[in-house]
Amino acid sequence: MKRYIKIFVMITMLVGIMFIFSGCAYYNNSFDFEFKGEYMADKYVDLLIPFDETDERYTDFNCVINRSAKDPIRNFTIDVPESIPENSRIVSYDIDGFRSMLMHMKDAHLSILIRDSENIPDYNEKYNGTPYTVSQHIGLPHEWLCQYNDPYGEEAFLEFCNKYKKCRVAIFDKDGNILQISKKISLVSLGNFYINDTTFYDVEKNSIQPHYIMSEECLALYGIAWLLIYVGVVGCIITLIVDKINQNKPIVSYRGYIIAASIFNIPTVLFTLISIYSAFGLSTTVAGFFIKLLTVLLKLNIGLIGIPINIGVLIHFINFEKILRKRIEKQSCSEKI
Repeated sequence: MKRYIKIFVMITMLVGIMFIFSGCAYYNNSFDFEFKGEYMADKYVDLLIPFDETDERYTDFNCVINRSAKDPIRNFTIDVPESIPENSRIVSYDIDGFRSMLMHMKDAHLSILIRDSENIPDYNEKYNGTPYTVSQHIGLPHEWLCQYNDPYGEEAFLEFCNKYKKCRVAIFDKDGNILQISKKISLVSLGNFYINDTTFYDVEKNSIQPHYIMSEECLALYGIAWLLIYVGVVGCIITLIVDKINQNKPIVSYRGYIIAASIFNIPTVLFTLISIYSAFGLSTTVAGFFIKLLTVLLKLNIGLIGIPINIGVLIHFINFEKILRKRIEKQSCSEKI
């Protein structure tokens, strides 16, 4: 039995290490938005961030908007620059210290790509002319990205999120008129989750759904909890086996087993708290919290395996202690009679 337990522990540690390295957080160096339908085909997305003249990257006017298109003469893809008036509303917007990133951050830029219902980009010859999805990407300044020896721009992205922390998303037209502004969203949620991947914005409902990814520190904590909880499972199973071996022996109390099972449940409690914390950090609504919590447990499968086993073993010994106590009380009553 000891041999099998050793093998199990070694496999668990190996899988845990693989989990940690395979799940390394990856961050974009741009803010990606996707819109359904043709409403956004001639409009733009922008980030409103806490930004003023004292910021080293502030400028009075910066407007770099590029739309992917096909050069009709040279027959290859080009970026078609577009611009808006310098005195427009999006440029002058300044409420609660939030200003346009595109209009006031040096070299910040917006890239636009439109696809049709067959997922064909608008610069393709087969494009049918009916916008189905509009992808817009707000890129960080190249100067900021070049500060780091990082080919993916992750460090600059993290610095941006940690510096500004909050933002709103604005939609504006070619004349610079602001059509709508989203609620305030976090760039860094609870200090451990960073906005990432594609953000879907329902412009009709003015509803935005950001996605977040765990930081590397939080991911490492998950890996440690992942290993510990399986150690707890092995410990609970061993405790249960010892109990079965001692079943024919007179047992004074199951308190020792309860204490042992409780100790082995500590990783379970730790993992549960981390899962709740993670779900909270990755969610923007109450309903989203419960959905995300279930998703976290399902993805790692630990909640479905470790938690029921550990808690089940603990309850098993608590119930046996109650039965034993009732039996002792009955014996005491019988002896007195």
